[in-house]
Amino acid sequence: GCTNQTYPVDQSQEYGPSDFDVRHNTTLSWLWDLPFLRRDKSWVGKTFGGWNISGVLTHHTGFPWTPKIDQGLRGPNGNFFGPIRPRVYYGGSPSSNSNANFIRAGGIFPGGGAQYFDTTVIIDPVLNAPTYQLNPPGIGRNSFRGPRYFNADMSVSKRFGLPNLGVLGENPNFDVRFNFFNIFNIQNLAPFQSGSSGVFVNRPNFGEADGVLSGRVVEMQLRFSF
Repeated sequence: GCTNQTYPVDQSQEYGPSDFDVRHNTTLSWLWDLPFLRRDKSWVGKTFGGWNISGVLTHHTGFPWTPKIDQGLRGPNGNFFGPIRPRVYYGGSPSSNSNANFIRAGGIFPGGGAQYFDTTVIIDPVLNAPTYQLNPPGIGRNSFRGPRYFNADMSVSKRFGLPNLGVLGENPNFDVRFNFFNIFNIQNLAPFQSGSSGVFVNRPNFGEADGVLSGRVVEMQLRFSF
């Protein structure tokens, strides 16, 4: 369903950004070998020295999405096809695609979809059904941007060397790692999918996000290598 055209009788109407298009994307990764107690040969140094911290910061400005009307049209072969794009876009820039705007009432289109789009579908009197000829799209595919995204992941790890007892190979070791996903517990909203409730102009929650991505997740990883 996510790959269906919204106006299949004219493929040029499907021209637009890819569903995976991200105009601004930044990824920053880093690694810090902590210098504390690194040369200390006592049990304190061996336990608390030699750790390292690594992390990844990710930010992008949101995936594109297409406003639709939750109704099908009757094609030339008599079959219904939908959903479709609105016939008319009245203009007016939506609010910025910040998370705060997507979770408020009305989302990035305050006042409801009818203030920005024509939500009516014209009925063909002969077929007694909406048709492609009377309902061409009035706005392009993937014309708007979904929620922005910012995330920080971090890991703290250390490798402990083990004595060679002749049965564990030449370089046995024990890795300890603590992983923190979304360490700052930032609320990131799920991007709009083709069937998300917030993409349908004629629904009361048009322009509002309908999902949240995972919050902070912490895991401990132990690895024995020989």
